[in-house]
Amino acid sequence: PRFSMMYKIPYDRENTSMNDFPLCKECLKEYRDVYDIRRFHAQGISCPYCGPRLWLTDNKGNAIDEDSPIETAAELLDKGYIVGVKGIGGFHIACRADKDEFLNILRKRKLRPYKPFALMALDVPTVEEIAYVDEWAKKLLCSPRRPIVLLRRREDALLSDYIAPGLNTVGIMLPYSGIHYLLLKNTDIKYLIMTSGNYYNKPMEKETESAIKRIGGIVDYFLLHNRMIINRVDDSVIRFSDGKPTFLRRSRGFAPRWIKLPNSLPMDVIAFGTELQNSGGIGFSDKAIPTQYIGDTDELENLLELEKYLRWFASIYNIDISKSIIVVDKHPKYNSGMLGVRWAKKYGSSLIRIQHHVSHAYSILAEYQEREGVVITIDGVGYGDDGNIWGGEAIEVSEDGYKRIGHLQYHKMIGGDLTTIYPARMVFSILAETLGKEEAVKHLYRLNLIKYLRGDKELEILSNRFSIDNLYTSSLGRLLDAFSALLGICGYRSYEGEPAMKLESYASGGSIIRGLTNLLEISMSAGSHVINTSNFFMRIIDSLITGKYVKRDLAYSIQFSLGFYLGSLASDYARLRGYKYVYISGGAAVNDIILKGVNKAVEENKLCLRMHRLVPPGDGGISLGQIYSATYNFNLENVDD
Repeated sequence: PRFSMMYKIPYDRENTSMNDFPLCKECLKEYRDVYDIRRFHAQGISCPYCGPRLWLTDNKGNAIDEDSPIETAAELLDKGYIVGVKGIGGFHIACRADKDEFLNILRKRKLRPYKPFALMALDVPTVEEIAYVDEWAKKLLCSPRRPIVLLRRREDALLSDYIAPGLNTVGIMLPYSGIHYLLLKNTDIKYLIMTSGNYYNKPMEKETESAIKRIGGIVDYFLLHNRMIINRVDDSVIRFSDGKPTFLRRSRGFAPRWIKLPNSLPMDVIAFGTELQNSGGIGFSDKAIPTQYIGDTDELENLLELEKYLRWFASIYNIDISKSIIVVDKHPKYNSGMLGVRWAKKYGSSLIRIQHHVSHAYSILAEYQEREGVVITIDGVGYGDDGNIWGGEAIEVSEDGYKRIGHLQYHKMIGGDLTTIYPARMVFSILAETLGKEEAVKHLYRLNLIKYLRGDKELEILSNRFSIDNLYTSSLGRLLDAFSALLGICGYRSYEGEPAMKLESYASGGSIIRGLTNLLEISMSAGSHVINTSNFFMRIIDSLITGKYVKRDLAYSIQFSLGFYLGSLASDYARLRGYKYVYISGGAAVNDIILKGVNKAVEENKLCLRMHRLVPPGDGGISLGQIYSATYNFNLENVDD
C-alpha cells in the first residue's frame, strides 16, 4: 500500500496521495499524540469524515449509489454483472466464478479466450472449498503480502471450467484491502474472479478517467474511490515447483526490495530487463533493487511504464544516469534494449549488452551470493551469441566470464515467431529434418496435426521455406510446444507459455515409462555437449501411432526425460569442476515434472539443485542478473550519437 501511494521518500503523509485528505480534528489529535501506539504506523490515517470515499457508477462513470456502494456492488455481482473495482495498486475486474455464461461474456469482452483468471476468496475455509490447501499454501495465502497462489483445483469445486481451461490449477488470493474484504463478505458464494483491470495487452488501469474510457466496455459497473494511485502495482503470483514456492510474478507486497549482491558494483547500474514479463532495476554499492512487474514491452504503454519507473527509482536513490552503467539484453530488436541504448546515447552512459541466458545465470547466482557455478537456463526464447535462438542451455559462470557447456539440439524455426503461435510448425520442422519434407507432410496428416495449421496452403509454404529459412533454436519451450501439439493437447498459443503449461497440467498424475527415459543421447558438437532430441521425438511418434502407451504417461515421461538429461549434462560437468551445486533458471524452470527429472540427475551425481527464491526464474528476474553482471569484467561500450 505504501509504494502505491508514494510520490517520494521519506514515507510520510505529505509525500503520499493521502495528502489530498486533510485530517479532521479527531484524526489530527490521534495523529499528533506521540503516546498513541498507532501514531508511528498510521501516516495514512483517516476516517469516514476526512478520508477517501467510495461510490458506485455505471460503466460510463455516472454515479448510482453513494450510500451503500459495496453492498450494492455485491448484489450486482451475485446477479452476474461484471464490476470494475479500484483497489490499492490498480483496478480489478470482478465477476462470479461459478457460472459458464458469465465467464464466456467476460472472456469475449476482454479478448482473452483461454488465459487463466485469478480468484479472490474471503478466507481460507472458502479457498479449501475450491482448491487443495496445505500448510505452505496457507502460510502464503495468509501472509501480509497476500500473493496469488496457484493451487490444485478440487474436482468437485463449484467453479466454471472457463476459469483456467486445460489447466488443473487455479490462482487464488485472499483480500488485502477493506474494499475487497467487505465486497466478498457481502456476496453469496464468497469468492469471485478478480483479474487485472486492463484492456488487451495494456497496463493495469490505475486512474479513474482512463479506466472508464478503456475498460468501460468490459465491465457493467465501477466501484470507485478517490484516493490517487501513484504507482501501479500488479498482484504477485506464486506457484509450487517441486514442492517449493516460486515466483511467477514479483510485484505487490514484494517490490521494491533490496537484494544484497555478493560484491560491490563498480558504478551505479540501471538494468532494462528483457522484452516479455519485464521488470527493470537499479543497483548501487552492493544492492540490487528490481522494479515491480512492468509487463511486455513490445506494447508501447508498458515500455513507457518501464522508463517511468526506472526514472523514479533513479531519482529516489540519487542515481546519476550519466555516471551509471546501463545494461540491456543482447537481442538487437527488443524495445527495452533499444530504450536502454537511447538512454546511453542521451546521457553518455556506459553500456553493457548481455546475452539473455547469461543474465538468467547471473540472476540465480546473485540470490545465493555466489560468483561462479553451473546453471541450467531453460525457456522459450533468447538471442544467442551465435545468432540463433537459445533456450535449452547449460552455462558455467566463473571469474573469467561464462562458457556455454551444452544445449539441446538445434531445430529450424520455419517462419520465425509464427512457430511460437502454431507449434505444429515445429513438429513439421523436426520431422522434415529427420525424414525429409515429403514424409513430414504424410506424418502431419497421419497424426491429424494438419488441423493445427491454417490449411494446405500453409503446409505448402512450410515445405517451400524449409530449405530457405536458416533460423535455428535450442529452446526447450519450442520443444515442449511441439510435444504439446503432437499429443493433441494444445495446437495454438493464445498466451505466453500456453502449450507447455497445458502439457504439464495434462501430465499430472502420469507415470514414467522406463523404456523412454534412456532414449536421449548426449554428443559433442563445436566444443559443446548437445542433447540429441530428433530420435527421441521419432520414438514418441512411433508410440503414438502404435498406441503402446497411455498419452498421460507419455506426456510425463517426455518432460521428466528432458529434465533428467539437462540435469545429467550440467551435473556431470559441475562434479568434474568441483562444484557442490547445480543452479536452474529460466521460464521453464517452474515446470514441476522437468524439475523432478533435473533433481534426479543432480542427486545421482551427489550434488544439490538450487532454485530461485527471491525473483522469478523467468524474464521477470533477469534485471537482477543484468545488475549483477556489472560486477564482472565486461567490456563497457560507449554509444556514439
